Amino acid sequence: MTETVAVAMVTALSTLFAAGLTGAVTLRLQRRQAAAERLRIREEARRMAYANLLSASTDAWLAIDEVWKLRPPGSNEPRQPEIGEALSALKLLDQALHVATLYGPPSIDKAAAALYNSADEEYWNIVRVLMANEGEQRGATQLCEPAQLPNPELRLATRAVFTAAARAALGATD
Repeated sequence: MTETVAVAMVTALSTLFAAGLTGAVTLRLQRRQAAAERLRIREEARRMAYANLLSASTDAWLAIDEVWKLRPPGSNEPRQPEIGEALSALKLLDQALHVATLYGPPSIDKAAAALYNSADEEYWNIVRVLMANEGEQRGATQLCEPAQLPNPELRLATRAVFTAAARAALGATD
C-alpha cells in the first residue's frame, strides 16, 4: 500500500509541476506578446504622426503658394480667402507638429519644428509684403525682395532633414 501511495504522490506532484511549468511559460509568452503589441502600436502611431506632419507641411506650403499669387488688396477690399486658408493650413501644421513631437523621441523635435517654422516664416513674410503695399497692382512676388521669394530647394531640404530624423527614430536601416 505504501508503494501505491508513493506512486500516487509522485504522479500527482509531477502533474502539478508540469501544470505550473506550463502556466509559467504561457504567462511569460503572453507578456512578451503584449509588450510586442504595445511596441507595434506605438511605432504605428509614430509613423502616422510623422506622415501627418509631412502631409500638413505640404498642404501649408501649397496654401502659401496661393498667397504668393495674390496682389495686395485695396483699402476697401476684403481680405482674400487664400490668406485665411493658408493660416488654417499653418494651424493644422502646428497641431501635427505637436502630435509628432509627443509621439517621437526628442531627436526629431528640432527637425519637426523646422518644418513649421519655415512655413510660418514664409507666410508672415508674404503677409507683410501684401500689407505694406496696399492697393499695388503688381503681384506679391514682384513686390518682395529676392530673399523673401519662395525657395523650393529650402523646403525640400527642410523636409529631407525631418524625414531622415523620423526614419532614424523609426529604426529604418536603408
